[in-house]
Amino acid sequence: MKNAILLFLLGTLFCIAQPTQKGATEKALETSKVLLEKLQYDSAYVYADKALWLANQSKDKKMQTRANLSVAEALYKQGKKVNGIPFAQKALQFAQQTADKEGITEAWLMLGNIHHSQYEDDQSIAYYQKIDAFCTKNKFENAALVKSIMATGLMFLRGYEDGSKPPMERAAEYFTRASEIAKRINLKTEGFIADSYLGAVLISGDHPDYDKAVALYKGGYEYFKQTGNIPQLSSILWAYATLYRNMKLYKVAEKYYLENIKINNIPGNLTGSARAHWQFAAYFYTTGQFKKAIPVYETAIRLFKMQQDPELGPLSACLFELSDSYAKTGNMKGAYLYLSQYKSIDDSLAVRQNKTEFADIESKYQSEKKAQQIKLLSVEKQLAEKQKNTQMIVFGAILLLMIVAAYVMYSAYKNRIRTAEKLREINDMKSKFFANISHEFRTPLTLIKSPLQTLEASKIDEDQRKQLALIDKHSDRMLELVNQLLELSKIDSGHFKLILKEGKLDDFLHSIIEPFAFQAKENDIQLIANIEKTTAMHHFDKDVIEKIATNLLSNAFKYTAQKQPVYFSGTIEKKELHLRISNSGTDLKKEDLPKLFERFYQKNETQNSSGIGLALVKELVELYNGSIETALDGQTLRFLIRLPLDQNNPNALKTETQEAVLAPEPQKPENKELPILLVVDDNVEIRQVIAGIFASEYKILEAPNGEKALKMAQKEIPDCIISDIMMPKMDGLAFTHALKNNELTSFIPLVLLTAKTSQETHLEALKSTADAFLTKPFNHEILKATVAQLIAERRKLQERYSQELVLKPVDIVINSVDEKFLDKLQKVLEIELPNSNFSTDDFAKELGMSRMQLHRKLKTLIGVSATEFLRNERLKAAAELLQKGNANISEIAYTVGFNDLSYFSKCFRERYQMTPTEYMEKS
Repeated sequence: MKNAILLFLLGTLFCIAQPTQKGATEKALETSKVLLEKLQYDSAYVYADKALWLANQSKDKKMQTRANLSVAEALYKQGKKVNGIPFAQKALQFAQQTADKEGITEAWLMLGNIHHSQYEDDQSIAYYQKIDAFCTKNKFENAALVKSIMATGLMFLRGYEDGSKPPMERAAEYFTRASEIAKRINLKTEGFIADSYLGAVLISGDHPDYDKAVALYKGGYEYFKQTGNIPQLSSILWAYATLYRNMKLYKVAEKYYLENIKINNIPGNLTGSARAHWQFAAYFYTTGQFKKAIPVYETAIRLFKMQQDPELGPLSACLFELSDSYAKTGNMKGAYLYLSQYKSIDDSLAVRQNKTEFADIESKYQSEKKAQQIKLLSVEKQLAEKQKNTQMIVFGAILLLMIVAAYVMYSAYKNRIRTAEKLREINDMKSKFFANISHEFRTPLTLIKSPLQTLEASKIDEDQRKQLALIDKHSDRMLELVNQLLELSKIDSGHFKLILKEGKLDDFLHSIIEPFAFQAKENDIQLIANIEKTTAMHHFDKDVIEKIATNLLSNAFKYTAQKQPVYFSGTIEKKELHLRISNSGTDLKKEDLPKLFERFYQKNETQNSSGIGLALVKELVELYNGSIETALDGQTLRFLIRLPLDQNNPNALKTETQEAVLAPEPQKPENKELPILLVVDDNVEIRQVIAGIFASEYKILEAPNGEKALKMAQKEIPDCIISDIMMPKMDGLAFTHALKNNELTSFIPLVLLTAKTSQETHLEALKSTADAFLTKPFNHEILKATVAQLIAERRKLQERYSQELVLKPVDIVINSVDEKFLDKLQKVLEIELPNSNFSTDDFAKELGMSRMQLHRKLKTLIGVSATEFLRNERLKAAAELLQKGNANISEIAYTVGFNDLSYFSKCFRERYQMTPTEYMEKS
């Protein structure tokens, strides 16, 4: 009986879990699709891979088909085209097992596109023909069919290998057929793409039809501009530019080339940006403007080479045309340089064109080179004739000595290579060992801390609580060591890279120092900080600098006695960041300093080891190409760290693409009301840091403590508040309690920040009804995302209000103070709605607040001003009466407080897009 019940419960859980897992898979697939459209290919691959894992877990073959195709497409867009083949083949296998027509054709299309990108035309055309035959046999039309037909047309448009003219008529047939099918099955995107290809055919023949081409491009241009599809809009812009170039309307053509470059100049879009520059350079080349063509070609080549898997065809064309442009301007050295690069790529593509030009340029360059060599050989010959036969004996002896020396050096070199390889193997094994053992430690540490928290929450005496606190403290220390070991293993293996981003160094250093200022107060230590103020922006790795500074400060606090000082300074000197940290109370000697950065260095058996914090600091400083110096002055230990503020650090990942030749015009900010953000902290520098993070998107208000902040919040009604916990007069917890229990401010989202990292503080903050809790030093992006998310939650209430006839507080909000406020609103409306003289001033008085406070409260809470709210409620009531049809329109207008019937009709039409009469008839 028990087994039967257990099986029943497991079955029920399985049934509940299945739709949930399927929903998660579909959500991951949809996210991947959206990210692909936004050209965020790496992120798209992550979600596609997640979807594939979920689909494989559920063993739903249709979902497995879609997920495998999504992974293949993400890899294709990343430039890892060949890697997508096994996923496309797997998708085809699942689709055939389930007779999934859509999946079968999509898999064949993906395989055809991959082979086409590798110049394997025979294999790609075979897959495209399979799609055509399959769809004809099954009387089935879809996007894959349209795309395969267009791909075949493009092959005809490209022409033949012998350089003969491409068969335009055949290409036009394929594009026309693709356009007709797309329109028949309502595929707007594919239809406009086919039309643009057809337009290209119409302007390429002996008798171009420019008017028809313009008509075809116009629809696609407007559609893709509206949908934001950058690759397709780029294709249309290039077509427009080519058309006007052929018509010799060069200024119009240049306008479209520039617009094409502008829309493609976004992070992550190397392929689009490279092609846009290539097309513009080719325009200058074909119109004989070779000097203008050269810098644009160079930009295009640089962008092509930055791709993971460069497009060899366009790159080859760029190199040849750039070489020819240099030749046309008389720069034979430049021409030879780029033609040599072209030749190496050209050979790999097995293309045999333009060899005559290469031979001409090469012969001119070589003739100049040979003339110099002839002069040199002539001088050498004269010197050789003057030498005597006796010198041959000396030459023989020298040659013998050189052979012996070379043999000795070769043997030593081979031994050094073997030793280096052995050391590298040992170092790799050591790094892998550290990484593996660090990962292994995490699980038992988690299993120690979880029951520990349960025990701490239970009823225990004070001695037991102290013992549990000791266990908790040292398990945290072990977790810190594990994380440091992982960082060191990453550096040792060469996988750790700097990520340089632009920011204000002084603000960032202040945010690092603040938690230590709090610790200094608790430990009765003097922290003396001196951070140089600067308005300049610098590129630096926030994570690395934070690790260096926090490890050195933690080490200083560890060995400093009460009442003693710890010094910290940050200055910028000669394009370097100089960090100086010193503390007193050390018992080190000068001979100990060189060993200070060794891992787990221990001065003697009675002392604790230094751990790996200082070793990690040294490794990070070296990774930064910086330097670290130590000095001992009596019992004062000093550290000086120099870090170069160089954007081109060889150990850094390139996070921002360099500016293109033609930079896009800056966009003007939209003229709209900014949300209000109130920042509350007694530390001026921290307020400045937070204000700097949000300044471009929010109107910033500042307050030094909870008391002033509460008055400011009641007056201004901000959209969100960020507050510190430790403040004078009124701390953050008391401020939160007062804010959330005040009818004027109860709905305002609040984020608490604190240097206290204990779980008790976190729990206390959440009990005070704070909406979010973050510890210092905080991550800027996480703080921005938290504030944006809290404000977005308010939008849901606003959307709900726009759909509700009567406000229902219990359904909409969970804050009891807000419930009472909305209930009071409803009661006032029930009484005063028919009163046409009832104004927003009267409304505010009834609710016991000023008109501006009511305006801000309603604007933030439900998204409308007080005037709009009153009018909307009257119109909602009118709509309900019109649906019932028990009175005429004028009676209804007067009943809900409108004196002017024409004004009532105007307002009603604006809200419901129809007149009251039409609304009544429809109801």
